[in-house]
Amino acid sequence: MKLYEYEGKELFKAVGIPIPKGVVTDSPIKWDSKAVVKAQLLEGARGKRGLVKVTDNVEQTIAEMKKLGVQKFLVEEFIPHTRELYISALIDRDTAEPIIAASTEGGIDIESNSNVKIFHIPMERGIRSYDVYSIEKYLGVKGIEPILKGLYRLITEFDAELAEINPLAVTNDGKIIALDSKVILEDNALFRHEDLIQKLGRKPAESNYVELDGDVGIIGNGAGLTMATMDMVKIMGGNPADFFDIGGGAGRERVKEAIINIASNKKVKKIVMNIYSGITRCDEVAMGIVEALKIVKIPIYVRLVGTNEEEGRRILRENGIPVYEDARSCIGDALRS
Repeated sequence: MKLYEYEGKELFKAVGIPIPKGVVTDSPIKWDSKAVVKAQLLEGARGKRGLVKVTDNVEQTIAEMKKLGVQKFLVEEFIPHTRELYISALIDRDTAEPIIAASTEGGIDIESNSNVKIFHIPMERGIRSYDVYSIEKYLGVKGIEPILKGLYRLITEFDAELAEINPLAVTNDGKIIALDSKVILEDNALFRHEDLIQKLGRKPAESNYVELDGDVGIIGNGAGLTMATMDMVKIMGGNPADFFDIGGGAGRERVKEAIINIASNKKVKKIVMNIYSGITRCDEVAMGIVEALKIVKIPIYVRLVGTNEEEGRRILRENGIPVYEDARSCIGDALRS
């Protein structure tokens, strides 16, 4: 289960990782000083898309982001700093033991940063002072022990499969503060953390998303139709990057969630959506697509037939979204684009 940034920071606070002061809001608020406004979405690259802004006018900034379809915001105090680092904790799949990944360079494009060093910290002994010393020496900072122990606890006690801070800020006076959070809880271990899930107000999501290796994102309603669409993309010369089954009766929020999930995979260059509606309403699907494309900037090709199909197609055409009656034409145009 992916956590929103503000949820991840609630966990950070619980395990002793310093975070900026902030509030979560779904509407414009007044703020007396310089602040950072962050859209709360379950996806990365928000900074590149203008969804993280440093501002002197919080109220106006939130109002502008709401026009893009963003519903929830984290507003935090602005933290001046001199350096940005990267640090994360996760389980090494080969050894089944925790590791700390650290880099002297944080911020955007961490994926292309080759300056990342791995520190293995076996579970049977936990973090020792020499681990802290080694990582501090590598990063060129002091006082990182609470950060390390906090991240380690999230992996070993909260069953997080990833706990990441990027950037980890170093201030003028040497304080170290987590400016961002990325926490993914292991779905198969959520039953051990019912109190936490309840406190966050979340429900475990059905796992209808699967990631592959290509560049075409696929969305369908129903496992059979979704698999058939993936096969057609492959047969017609494409290569699926991931797929998401929105299931039967999906409303606009479910559709929006699916598109955002599919697009959060950075390999996805285009999306093919194949909807054969029965209890699902085409106009609800169309509204979900329109809402999602206010946030996601990836071409989408939609085959849409079934209940309220005329209204659904009208909504898509009026918003400049390619819509088709047959899947072959839809996939063909997507692959030729």
